[in-house]
Amino acid sequence: MSKTLAQRLKAARGAMSPTVTQRDVAKKFNVTAGSVSLWESGSTEPNSEVLAELARTYKVSVDWLVGLEDRPPVAVSHNIQINTVPVVAPSALGRWKLDAPMDRLQTLVAYTTGTAAAMLVSSDALSSACPTGCYVVVSKGHKANEGSIVMAVVGDAGEPILRRLIKDGGEFMLIADDARWSTVRINDGVRIIGTVTEIDIKRRLI
Repeated sequence: MSKTLAQRLKAARGAMSPTVTQRDVAKKFNVTAGSVSLWESGSTEPNSEVLAELARTYKVSVDWLVGLEDRPPVAVSHNIQINTVPVVAPSALGRWKLDAPMDRLQTLVAYTTGTAAAMLVSSDALSSACPTGCYVVVSKGHKANEGSIVMAVVGDAGEPILRRLIKDGGEFMLIADDARWSTVRINDGVRIIGTVTEIDIKRRLI
């Protein structure tokens, strides 16, 4: 699910005046308030027709909601805070050295300073979720659960890896989408750096 879409749906609704609640949106679209909450948490996504109507309701564009436009609409920009995280090389992220960022990536999430950073993905290991050329935000403040995408360092390797955390037969493992990359079992030689909380296909650098 798209974290960007979830964050922007919540931000756009929060920018409405007078106040629009999740219950108000649910009534308009003939769904439950729980469904709206799931949209705004990223657990599920509205279909294309509902998304288009949500954009009209919130007076924003569909492209902005899904992350294809960077600049927030005037109606939203005055009511939300745009934050940034440092963009660093994978090797620096593996050591969590954030003092020499190459750039900064915009985000709607207010991460605690020093707990999140971004990097440019250059591996096809998780092409379905994190394709080559996208940016991922890695957070130390978010717990890695089964199914989470995590960044980990294996042994003395200089470059960290992005893998999905799964549990099989009581054992946690890191898996890739492609069989060319072997499965990594969680043991004393594996260190999870953080959890991927955002995936940005389009550059939102400043």
